[in-house]
Amino acid sequence: MKQNTIYKYQLLDHRNGVLIFCAIILAIIIFIPAQITYSEALSKSYESTRIAGIDMASAVFLFICGLVSFKECFLFALQNGISRKSLFKTRLYVTVTLAVTLTLFSLFLLTLGAFIEASSTGISYSSLLSMIYPATGILQSSGPFEYLNNFLFLTVLLTAAQALGYLITVALYRMNRKQKITYIVGFYILFFVILPVIDMFISGQISTILLKFLDLSMGISAQNPFIGMFSLTIFAIIVTGSTWLLIRNAEVKN
Repeated sequence: MKQNTIYKYQLLDHRNGVLIFCAIILAIIIFIPAQITYSEALSKSYESTRIAGIDMASAVFLFICGLVSFKECFLFALQNGISRKSLFKTRLYVTVTLAVTLTLFSLFLLTLGAFIEASSTGISYSSLLSMIYPATGILQSSGPFEYLNNFLFLTVLLTAAQALGYLITVALYRMNRKQKITYIVGFYILFFVILPVIDMFISGQISTILLKFLDLSMGISAQNPFIGMFSLTIFAIIVTGSTWLLIRNAEVKN
């Protein structure tokens, strides 16, 4: 009963944000083709307009949701006799629920995009999956198989993005003020100052290694989305396990 309560509490915490996000994305999808279709000047200027990769906005949004999801729910749970284990378990349910919800919304946009493409000259809509893996035979098929692959890929991607955001906010919660400043400033200096400078002096070898790792782990050169799904699943499992290690000994902070 208590688990059901904390699950609903966490889910309701995201309800308004999800509704506003979906409304904004839907408005963008509808507004751009409408502007191009009904404006003679725009229709001549944008004879080949492509709406692509908007699914990535969902990943960014859920990452941010993960960043703002811990402290209040953690304090609420402990004050009402709900264990850390129950909080963590229900957070997994919430993560999957939000990922599936926004994935279904993305599939609706894919259907809407196909309708727009069929009814509007020079306007096309591409999913994130078809952008990353354009040459694979899997994505050349249409219908249920195409939607199934998009569903699996986006669900795993959105789950991993949200899990990463949640890990970061739990880690920051465990730190004191000096540690937060040290880690945040240190991260910025390391990744945006030191590494770029070193990379410049060694002819971009660091960038090359990172790009090759991303390419192999996501199966981009192989044009195999299932490699990407597997890598994202492993990443989400590692991040989630790390989050539990931080939550189980977390103390109440005012």
